[in-house]
Amino acid sequence: MIRSILVSVGATILGIALVQVANGFLGTFIAMSTAAAGFSPAGIGIVLAAYYAGYTLGAATVAPILQRVGHIRLFAALAGLVAASISLQPVFTSAPAWIVIRLVTGFGCAGLFITAESWLNASSTPSNRGAIFAVYMVAIGAAFGGGQFLLNLAPPGSFELFAAAAALFGISLVPVALTRSAAPKLVESPRLKLGELRRLAPVAFVGCIATGLTSSVFYGLVPAYAQTQGLPAREISALMATAIFGGLLFQVPVGKLSDLFDRRLVAAAIAGGLIVTAVIIALLPLNETLTLVLMFLFGGFMFTIYPVCVAHANDRVEPERVVSVSGQLILIHGIASFAGPILGTAVMGRAGIAGVYLYMAAVAFLFLVTALWRAAKVEAPVHKDRPFVILTERMGQPLAHVADEQTIVGGPEDGSNGTEQGLAPDPLDDAVDADLATERA
Repeated sequence: MIRSILVSVGATILGIALVQVANGFLGTFIAMSTAAAGFSPAGIGIVLAAYYAGYTLGAATVAPILQRVGHIRLFAALAGLVAASISLQPVFTSAPAWIVIRLVTGFGCAGLFITAESWLNASSTPSNRGAIFAVYMVAIGAAFGGGQFLLNLAPPGSFELFAAAAALFGISLVPVALTRSAAPKLVESPRLKLGELRRLAPVAFVGCIATGLTSSVFYGLVPAYAQTQGLPAREISALMATAIFGGLLFQVPVGKLSDLFDRRLVAAAIAGGLIVTAVIIALLPLNETLTLVLMFLFGGFMFTIYPVCVAHANDRVEPERVVSVSGQLILIHGIASFAGPILGTAVMGRAGIAGVYLYMAAVAFLFLVTALWRAAKVEAPVHKDRPFVILTERMGQPLAHVADEQTIVGGPEDGSNGTEQGLAPDPLDDAVDADLATERA
């Protein structure tokens, strides 16, 4: 089966994996470079937030473009746009210029992921969709984590790493442009308003806000602070990669636990683990080995709250609306990710990096209280057996959990009984709907 998958969609997976290799080190590298360039705390926060603003904007607006020009042309155009914008970064080194460049980069990346995932879904069938997306998630997760180690090739602010990132985006369009696979046709999906989603699944709504506020701060401010403290790129890349791989490896056990128990309680337990880990990192003296162990756990907890929340939200709606649910939650996550670095830099300016970890612990605590309160107030839906597929937050570019075509779901979170829907990847040919505001990092 794996061989047939690679034959049919291998070019798309290879192209987006190359994008993720670049994303793997580029976000960390930008954070380190803003610190090395001496930008003000406010400037650093806005530069880091600009990527998420562009990503959210792209995810909300790229669908009509995809409808008009098709998958191959849009992928090639956006990869070229991002490559060009990255190439300009070492030329225009002011904070305002980098804000614009990161905005464009985020917009392009959103479109690339929407295009790739829509293509993968439309090229799959209900019998192999889970396997295709499992291969896809493992590929982009490994690429994102492995890309961190490219930081060791050159110092922060140097032209070489900008050139490497631009080259990877450029190369990513080669397998997609040369593929012999036919581009899929596009269809639309029913819409769901944010207010309705908040009423149906408040735990998922708050959980996506919490993960956006924390993960964007982690990706942006932790490497920036490490750079100001003189840590070598080798240690910074190892730190970030450890957290990323922790998030990837936690996916299967957490997903299976969420199949056995109330997802809200599982999400609350994960948030509790995040709180404890963050407080330990903030307050206790740690050696290098213990820091890496705690960072692995921290990443594992932080990057699994989102998929459990999205799965819980999908338990509450009809099968034909899960795509819109996923899209709205991704949009919420993107907006919160934009606010995260701005809030985080304000905290770091007053309380240092320890304050940043305590800030993330505080956000997780608010979500924990929300999840426990709802679990105590509202009965959980009944779970059904169904296959599990690895899905992650996609390291700042979230991939949503969705139902497969044969599952039945429950009603609103109003105490009524419902049945469980699967976590198999959604019909992302429907992802071209503007509601699918797609996300990593």
